[in-house]
Amino acid sequence: MIHAYAIEPQVVVGWSEPRSYRFVWDKFGIGTPRVLLEFPVARWQDEVMTVAAREGLSELRWKRLDELLLVLRKGKVRRPGQAYDDAVSWLENAEVEHDRRRFLVIPHPFAAIVAMANPRGHSAVIAEANLGRANDPRWAVATAATPSREAHALASAVAAMLHNCTELHIVDPHFGPENRRHRVVLETLSQVAASSAGRSLKVTVHCSNKSTLGFFEEKAAEIAQRLPTGVTVFFKRWAERDGGERFHNRYLLTDIGGVTFGGGLDEAPPRQRASQTEDINLMDKSQYERRWRQFAGGRVQLALIDQPKSIRGQGV
Repeated sequence: MIHAYAIEPQVVVGWSEPRSYRFVWDKFGIGTPRVLLEFPVARWQDEVMTVAAREGLSELRWKRLDELLLVLRKGKVRRPGQAYDDAVSWLENAEVEHDRRRFLVIPHPFAAIVAMANPRGHSAVIAEANLGRANDPRWAVATAATPSREAHALASAVAAMLHNCTELHIVDPHFGPENRRHRVVLETLSQVAASSAGRSLKVTVHCSNKSTLGFFEEKAAEIAQRLPTGVTVFFKRWAERDGGERFHNRYLLTDIGGVTFGGGLDEAPPRQRASQTEDINLMDKSQYERRWRQFAGGRVQLALIDQPKSIRGQGV
């Protein structure tokens, strides 16, 4: 639902032209289904600036380019272990990296490569002139899903977002570690999110205080053995207070965007999984930023009751 795209530096410089700028400025970044995969890591923006300086942009185009880079940097994705060979072109490197990821034991290739052209006819490359074609599934990615209420189906619907995030907040007032229907969803989301080799992941569960602290911690500790190494889960238990927010809605919030769950972040009973579905929708920028400030930034208008002991994955 939130997919990573490698973008050729030359393409971004071209987007500072008026017609291209109007088309693309709201197609990437927080609140959209597309985020930048920084490739090569820590050098991509320098490559853009080098191209821009060589082309001698006007003052207005420099301003537009700065605005585009600001949007692209918010929510950008950095993947560990990238391969990059300075002896060949950016596009050749991107094609090799995409294919290398595709053939890993746990493959996480990026959604597509946006480039000026596609000289080798690579299946992952979208030529800039062809952007926006409604029948191209690499570009026209979904912003909503209706999976069955089964843990793997729920996680699969948001897998692209989970693969690319480094921080995950699960907001569900009804979560209880003693309930398998809640526990299995937490475990599956964490397993999918942490499945990229070399990644660590911080997960925070925001829920209500519907049990004693001791009981909650006892049941939460049992989850650790089913979580991957590298995953740390923190808990915050909240209660509504007069004049504050209603603690009702369910969200998955990450550092690259978020989604809402219409029914709940739990699995249906076995006999009902085939017939029950869940509505998942991408949050727009303003909605996401409000909820991110509240739960990730600590500005929620709820009363913090306690913070049960965190748990660390022991490997699955």
